[in-house]
Amino acid sequence: MEPTDDVIESARRIGIVFGAMPQVVRYRAAVDEDADGEEPDEVSIAIGDGCPGPGYASYATLDLSRYPTNVTTDDGRPIRTELVTVGRADHRALADVLAQCAFALASGSFHVTPNAIVPNAVHEADPGRTTKHLLLVVPFIWPDLEILVDREEDVTTWLQAVPITDAELEFASREGPDALFSRLEEAAADVSEIDRPSVV
Repeated sequence: MEPTDDVIESARRIGIVFGAMPQVVRYRAAVDEDADGEEPDEVSIAIGDGCPGPGYASYATLDLSRYPTNVTTDDGRPIRTELVTVGRADHRALADVLAQCAFALASGSFHVTPNAIVPNAVHEADPGRTTKHLLLVVPFIWPDLEILVDREEDVTTWLQAVPITDAELEFASREGPDALFSRLEEAAADVSEIDRPSVV
């Protein structure tokens, strides 16, 4: 399937952040037999090799913002979201992970805000990893990424998907996602390593 003009333009914009035009991969969600013939959700993922440096790759959704987030501004405008994450360049399954997270958010069952947790997003796309879930945070790796785009009709934000372990998920349930993010920062956790050890 050829990318739409909107996806191509989004890829061009994220390419400026990634330092080169990214590869674009299109994903289609599994067919839901109870969906009465509705087309399954689709999402495009940009893959930027060498970002933020050699041996790494950055991944970003390009069209997730067309799905509702269940969040609005104080004046009632919808807040849309795109996702970005980072991993090792040789671990291409992270594109699958980001797509799985996007499909979970597109289902409309989450309030998509900073510090939201998407359970099992890693595990369902890439089983057997020490991290199984994703914590969504304000991006902190890409200095040229415009985190918030405020338009008359809506607001689009970027959130970074950070893989977390079962123990970290339990910690966030007890102490809150803010406390978990603080613990990750204090431990200087390598969020690009999908098999990193838990910090709690």
